[in-house]
Amino acid sequence: MPFRWRPDGKVVKNVPYTRRIMPFLMHGRAESTVYYEQHIEVEKAWKYVENFRKNTDLKASILHFIIWRSAQVLHKRPGLNRFVAGRRIYQRDGIWVSFSMKKQMHDNAPLVVVKKKIDPTWTFEETVRQIQGGIQEGRAGTKSTSDKEMALAFLLPNFMVSFLVQLLRTLNHYGWLPGSLIREDELYGSLFIANLGSIGLQPAYHHLYEYGDIPIFMALGTNEPRMMLDDRGRPAVKDMMTIRYSFDERVNDGFYCIKALELLKQLVEDPEMELEPDADDVLPEEAPGV
Repeated sequence: MPFRWRPDGKVVKNVPYTRRIMPFLMHGRAESTVYYEQHIEVEKAWKYVENFRKNTDLKASILHFIIWRSAQVLHKRPGLNRFVAGRRIYQRDGIWVSFSMKKQMHDNAPLVVVKKKIDPTWTFEETVRQIQGGIQEGRAGTKSTSDKEMALAFLLPNFMVSFLVQLLRTLNHYGWLPGSLIREDELYGSLFIANLGSIGLQPAYHHLYEYGDIPIFMALGTNEPRMMLDDRGRPAVKDMMTIRYSFDERVNDGFYCIKALELLKQLVEDPEMELEPDADDVLPEEAPGV
């Protein structure tokens, strides 16, 4: 159905009026962005990853672990896996994670952006194996569909490139953008992760792109020792990672979103923690609306 059906999601019905009006009051992601910071203890997570490497010979990292846990959270808290397009709020089909990394560790090396559909029921090993393929292709220099499309676009004069970009944004607004383009484009997804810690940097609050429909940007920093309280309330030095989030407030209320991010913190700090299926796996009933 025009304006309501999209190849990547379904319109959320019975949205409360106070939330339904938000895309009309705040037209873009820039003015809808909420910023949030976490300090996560990662000592147990690193040990989990190191043991996994020894047992499987797979080159896993903390990034793989956080992607795995993030998919579980987006499944557990599906109200976060939404996006805004055409002044409507949609529930996304599937969990799609985009992440960036350097091809090589020097200043002039280009960035590689990989996008993967993550099944929240996968084990950590299954997740690592699925992600590794995209990383190897990117670092080997294999051009993504987006790279090929941009190379063709820049054969045209600049004014034509501007026209094409505006055309894509208009098609996306009305839900007429082909599913094949959405599936391949890294800026259409559930979550974008920038692993700044991999190049020795602390995270910034990253902007949200007006192009595409990604509502959450997560920036990971390096590990550093911080003075925290232990389980008994005593001062202790712990290995901590700073994560900074930028997310589109229009997709759901701040309380729901922050509760989801706090669940992610618990899952990262306790690698053995398992999520049991319960009522949280079902989308909450919205207040009556039109």
